[in-house]
Formats: sequence, C-alpha cells, structure tokens
Amino acid sequence: MRRLIWMIAAYFCMLIGNWNLQAQERWDLQKCIEVALEKNKSIALSKLDVASKMIDVNMAKNERLPSLNGFSNVASNFGQSQDIFGNNARNDNFNSTIGLSSAVSLVNFGRHKQQILKSALLVNASKEEVELQKRQVRIQVAQAYLQVLLQQEMARLIDSSSYFSELQVQKVQKSTDLGYSALSVLYEAKANHSRDVQKLAAAQQEVEKAFLGLTHLLNLNDSVTIILDDNLSNIEQLSFHDAETQQLLHHVFDNHPLLRKYNYLNEAILADNKMVKTGLYPSIDLGLNVGSFYFNNLTSGFGKLPFMQQMQGNFSQQITLSMNIPIYNKRSVKHGIQKNNNQLLQNIEQLGLAKQQFQQELERYLVDYQNYKKQLVLTQEALETSRLAFDISQKSFDAGKISIYDLNNSRANLLAAESDVLQIRYNMLFSKLLVLLMANGEI
Repeated sequence: MRRLIWMIAAYFCMLIGNWNLQAQERWDLQKCIEVALEKNKSIALSKLDVASKMIDVNMAKNERLPSLNGFSNVASNFGQSQDIFGNNARNDNFNSTIGLSSAVSLVNFGRHKQQILKSALLVNASKEEVELQKRQVRIQVAQAYLQVLLQQEMARLIDSSSYFSELQVQKVQKSTDLGYSALSVLYEAKANHSRDVQKLAAAQQEVEKAFLGLTHLLNLNDSVTIILDDNLSNIEQLSFHDAETQQLLHHVFDNHPLLRKYNYLNEAILADNKMVKTGLYPSIDLGLNVGSFYFNNLTSGFGKLPFMQQMQGNFSQQITLSMNIPIYNKRSVKHGIQKNNNQLLQNIEQLGLAKQQFQQELERYLVDYQNYKKQLVLTQEALETSRLAFDISQKSFDAGKISIYDLNNSRANLLAAESDVLQIRYNMLFSKLLVLLMANGEI
C-alpha cells in the first residue's frame, strides 16, 4: 500500500513538472528586446544624462527671474584717528547693518533666451544618444537571438544524424552476428557513430555559449531560465521591395538618431554663438536694496542709543540701474565664436561621413539580403537532391551494392546540405532585420 502511494505521488510530481514546463512563457524576439532595453546599464546612464541636462534647462530659465539675498554684518573698530588739524581722538565704535538685496537683468540682448535654447537642444541631443544606444541593443539582441535558434537547429540535425548512426550500428551488428557483414564494416559504423556523438557534444556546447551571450545582453540572473520561441513566421512576414531602396535611404537620413543628434548639436552651437556675441553689447541690470544700520560710539558709552530705535530711524531703500559697457575683452568673443565655428565644421563633416556610411551599410545589407534569398533557393534544391541521393544510397547499402563508406559520405553530404539551408536562412533573416532596424529603428 505504501509503495502504491509513493508511485501515485511520483506520478503527480511528474505531471506538475510537465505542466510548469508547458506553462512557462516562451520569449520571442520582441520580448527579449524589451527586457534588454529595460535592464541595459548604458541606456540607464544615458537617461540620467538626459535628466541632468533637463535640470540645466530649468536653471537657464530661472536666470530670467530676480535674485533675492539677505545680508547682515556686525563690526567693531578700536583705535584712534587724526583729523586735518592734527588732533588725535579715539574712534572706538560698534556698528552693524542688515537688509535685503535684489537684482534682475533688464537688457542682455537675448543672452538668457539663447542659453535656454542651447540647453534644450543639448537635451534633445542626449535623447537621440539614448535612441542610438537602443538601436545598437536591438541589433545585438536580434543577432544573439537568431544565433541561439540557429545553434539549436544545428544541434537537432546532428542529434538526428547521431540517432541514425546508432541505428546503423545496431543493424550492422546484427548483420555481423549472422555472418553477412565483415568486422571492418561494424567498426566503421561504430566509429561514425562516435564521431556523431562528438559533434553533438560540440553542438550542444555552441548552444550553451549562444544562450550565455543572449542572457548577458538581457542582464538576467543565473537563476532565471528562459525558453525561446522558435516560431520565426513574424520575422519572415516582414518584407520590403527593391523599389523601396531610395525610400528606405531617405527614411534613414530623416530618422536616424545619430544624424538627428548632430543636427541638434549644430543648432546648439549656433545658439551659443549668439549668446557669445551678446558680450559685445552693453547690459543693464536693475538692483534694489532695502535695509538699515546701527552705529554706537563706544567712547561716549555703550548702548546710549537703543538698537531698535536706530534701526527704525536708519531704514532706507535704494534703487540702482547699472550698465556694463564692454570696451576690451581680450578678444574672448572673437575666439569663442572661432572655436564654435570650428566645432560646427567638424560636426558637418561628421554628419556627411555618417550619411555616407549609412548609405553604404544599407546598400550592403540589401545586397546581402538579395544574395541570401537566391542562395536559399539554390541550397534548398541541393538539399532535395541530397535527400534523394541518400535514400538511394541507403537502399543500395542494404542491398550490398555500396560500402558503408559510401553511405557515410552520402549522409555527411545530406547533413552539410541541411546545415547550409539553415545557415543561409538565418543569415537572410538577420539581413532583413538589419535593413528594417536601420530604416525604422524598431522591428
């Protein structure tokens, strides 16, 4: 009875385990990309840089507001002084001041406006840097994802070949035991099976390495296990026509984050030039001071004049307009503009170089995609021929017309043809993803 209970419990444990395995979510390419974007440290740092530059925008806007400061000081003087008649007298005293001061810029020829504009443009440039890093992460994840699926397919092919060679060993073993086959044929069958087992172990190692690369990109813990969705129909359905090449190129020029980043940086330099030029013009500031002071001559007795009475009696207000007229600024404005113009020329050259590189990359991706499409048709035809040849070779070997070496060679040719089809298929899919990612930034 106890043994029956243990058997039932073990059966239910197996059912629960299989249910958990089936219920575990399968990760498609989009899911992997979303997780990678969420956990990527470089993107997180770039987002912090964006937040820092947004603070610079707020600081630039606050420069337009008046400043308000409070001031207070206490001082004591001890000693003597001589008047114009040569008489010496003690001038010991105690004094203090207290008040508020405020200042605001009235005329600055748009310096604050250009500073705000420059800060906002730098924020946009930082946002484009974030988008650029996201594009790189999407490409890396797509490549790693397809690499895992490719290695899994390769491992399944080799496993199938290993299973076939194992069956072949069993068949030859029976034939040898009955005296129909020589021992050399049996040993060759066993050697071929051993080679397949070795290839299978190497293929499984490649699968583990590909999985490790993908989990590193996703920044997953070692305790997290994922099952990839090997259904690539969504990627295969993505398509574009040859006539859309120029449209794709224009779309890249209009929407690539690196190009937009350089455009924002150039606009920021132009805004900085206008801000630097304001140093050539006068500026006018308005100041307001409100306060009072207290003075007590210590030689006539401390505290004879009450503190509060003096503070109330000495209360005063002051309004000032100050004009700052630049006369000689050591050519700082000229040199600043020259430096900005040089940076602007560098950015323009970088922009042109980036456009040239993107055009060449897009054309190369399109050529690769078209070549892989043609190669896929040819390799599929070769695969069908290899399958027919292997079927004939297997029947011929069973009939004793060919040797086991010829059969193994035919099987190796079939495995190579199947591997070529898989490799070219995944290369074609990755080239398609590169084109779409470069044009749109997303899948």
